[in-house]
Amino acid sequence: MDPVYQVLTDKLKQLKVSGIVINPWLAVHSSKCFTPHVLEFLRIEADNLAGLILSDAQKMQYFNYLPNPANFPKAALCETFMSTAVFIAHEKTGDLFVDEDIAREAILRVIGYCNTHGISNLLHLYQITTIYDNLNALVYYNGIPEQIFISGDWHRPWAKHFLNDDLKMGVFTGLMEVVDQNGERCVQITPKGTENLQLIRQMLEAAGYFAERMSLQHISQFNRLEEYEKLAEEIFPEFMQLRKRLIDFTGIRAGMKVLELGSGTGLLTFEAGLADRIGLNGKLVCIDPSAKMINRARAKLEAEEKNWVELGVGVAEELPFEDDRFDAVIGCAFLHFTNRETALREMRRVTRSGGIIGSFHPLACAFNSFPFFSEWFARIFELASKRREQPKNFLFGPEECLASFTETGLIKIEHQEPFSPMVFRDPDKVIKHIIHGLGLYQEELANLPWKAREEIMNGLKERGISICRKYSEEERIIYQPVQFIKGIVP
Repeated sequence: MDPVYQVLTDKLKQLKVSGIVINPWLAVHSSKCFTPHVLEFLRIEADNLAGLILSDAQKMQYFNYLPNPANFPKAALCETFMSTAVFIAHEKTGDLFVDEDIAREAILRVIGYCNTHGISNLLHLYQITTIYDNLNALVYYNGIPEQIFISGDWHRPWAKHFLNDDLKMGVFTGLMEVVDQNGERCVQITPKGTENLQLIRQMLEAAGYFAERMSLQHISQFNRLEEYEKLAEEIFPEFMQLRKRLIDFTGIRAGMKVLELGSGTGLLTFEAGLADRIGLNGKLVCIDPSAKMINRARAKLEAEEKNWVELGVGVAEELPFEDDRFDAVIGCAFLHFTNRETALREMRRVTRSGGIIGSFHPLACAFNSFPFFSEWFARIFELASKRREQPKNFLFGPEECLASFTETGLIKIEHQEPFSPMVFRDPDKVIKHIIHGLGLYQEELANLPWKAREEIMNGLKERGISICRKYSEEERIIYQPVQFIKGIVP
């Protein structure tokens, strides 16, 4: 790896270890995440901290002889406080609402990072990401009217300050220029800015920033879905039958010790009968990354009084259990949300010799081969074609998962690939499920300026209405390939 990229990668890792997030997209709906009191508290603390820990010597070290943008350190700290606080709220509650205690924890994390690694590292990372957002928007829109750029409405609506300093620094460094465009003052990217944008994009890509940002954006969207699993049941009407089939396919028996991954609100656990199959002489441990989902499952558990079921928050890639604990580890529609190889290694680690590892998940599908779908999502396919690529798909093919099971060292692997209907009725629900829930086409949407992303999302809903009028319901059914797969730990 290029040394410059390695330095940036190391800095981003330090942020992650410290539990800090520089991703203002998380807080774009600040009125839903913060009360006015908490938001003002974060702003005041950012102002105070910027004055305390950024001395004149540090300003000289960081800005050199460039003009000192007074709002820059305050904005960097405030936006980092906000996105970190939303991230902590997601971790702790499964929701995105930030109370004062969470806000204080975010501030303490950032202060701890600055004390250990220096505020200059934080400012450097913030500067790189904001330069990227500014220049990327100028390229996408082929220039932005000056006052709209300063307001941030099109590309940085989360900013709680005007972007005058960004514009001044951009012009001073030669990355931007203000030109007359049909009698209107517009901000445009310069050739030097274009060159720098390419370098910054390469650095952020190599450092894993975009992948992390995309994941966090999906978290933000997903947590705003109140009825994700209800949406899934409407679009995949056979989903409950498939869950029940997974229990039979994996050979779960009474008295076993079973770990369920990606358990959500407990549809496989309770409604599909996994807990009942295991029974009071066994043990069922269910984990999900979303505290919000687990809280809903906990309400079901309290109502059903199944004391052999245990619920908790966790991820498949870092299972909080000792080796060889379970007779079986299974999950429904979760594996495609994980780092598959890492998750399978962890699943094997916690499963005893002779135990079962099993999964049910959707498979990659050529959605654009269906006329109604290719018309409906044409804008997405256009974005992909500009990159000279097919839309990226985080769903995998049957052979990929089979290879992963084999590489994990599992034996006696069995798999089945049936088809299940996917019904496209209500455009609003379809978009919520496919984009916000499943996270399809995140690569196409993640790097768009904020306003462009919102316009495309709204356009997809409107286009869906006309598509549903044009095509009959039968023509709007896709038979999605799915996979059941299991293996034995030797």
